[in-house]
Amino acid sequence: MLIQQLFTGPIDVIGDVHGECGTLCKLLDRLGYDGNGDHPDGRRLVFVGDLVDRGPDSPGVVRLVRHLVARGNAQCVLGNHELNLLRGDHKHGNSWFYGEPEVIRKDKFAVSFQMLADEGCREEVLEFCRAMPLVLEREDMVVVHACWHEGSADALRDLEQQDVTEVFDLFARQIASRIEAGGVVDADTIDQMEQNENPVKVLTSGMEVPAPEPFFAGGKMRTLERERWWESYDGADKKLVVFGHYWRRFMGEVAEEVSELHPEGFHPTGPDMFPGNAPNQLLGGSKKAMCVDFAAGVRYEERGMSLKEGSLGTHLAALRLPEMDVHLEDGRVLPAI
Repeated sequence: MLIQQLFTGPIDVIGDVHGECGTLCKLLDRLGYDGNGDHPDGRRLVFVGDLVDRGPDSPGVVRLVRHLVARGNAQCVLGNHELNLLRGDHKHGNSWFYGEPEVIRKDKFAVSFQMLADEGCREEVLEFCRAMPLVLEREDMVVVHACWHEGSADALRDLEQQDVTEVFDLFARQIASRIEAGGVVDADTIDQMEQNENPVKVLTSGMEVPAPEPFFAGGKMRTLERERWWESYDGADKKLVVFGHYWRRFMGEVAEEVSELHPEGFHPTGPDMFPGNAPNQLLGGSKKAMCVDFAAGVRYEERGMSLKEGSLGTHLAALRLPEMDVHLEDGRVLPAI
């Protein structure tokens, strides 16, 4: 099912891992889990998706999380990076899946080390991703990879077809028909329609709006930027929404060496999606949204510049509920404020 029931009881919701298997193991150890995902306090794990790509060991992350899920100790929603693999969409950062080394660094100076998949690994990854829901929900909260949009979720609830790639294609065909019927030719308008009117895309990668100026992200220049949907989320139903996807960083922890190496500035993730918000700050006027993606997926850039982990303000973290604490892989615990 594309929309499934979230675990009851205490949970730890972990942000985008992006192949950083060693960092994930460190965080799980800090959180008190054993190798089967058992916790002495009966806690369970929830992952917001984007387990894969960019980092050194995507196969290892998938195998670990798959094991935890099989034990009944974890759940995981589908991220846009898993969706790309299911759709055979060869993109920046996922050449490992096709058994190919890749230059993913912004400076294009060298190949980044990544474990490469063989045929057996590819089928294992696809089988696991096919079983991932797009949304996990319970009475008091929702977990989704990118954007909580009730209209998109409602459009999926009653569909007879529950294969995510077939559902994606169903909506893509409907949108293509509207584009043709309307005589739409503007490239940005077409891109927005294809993104914002496909429920699978909305939930896994959010909605898009025109950017004030072109910017570089995901290996290419872009003219549309991600919409900050949480700013208008009022939490009227009192549900907390926990999500990832948006590259939240601890900007106060960016190392001085970064500006020494890049006097002109180094912006690996496009426009800051959270200006004026502390990394551990709840979002929206109702304080009912929380992004737990702390940009672990950009650690390949840190390694490429021979910097220490976290030098670009990156972390892997979990939101511990119901305590409402943010647990970082380095052992720090911050209240969600």
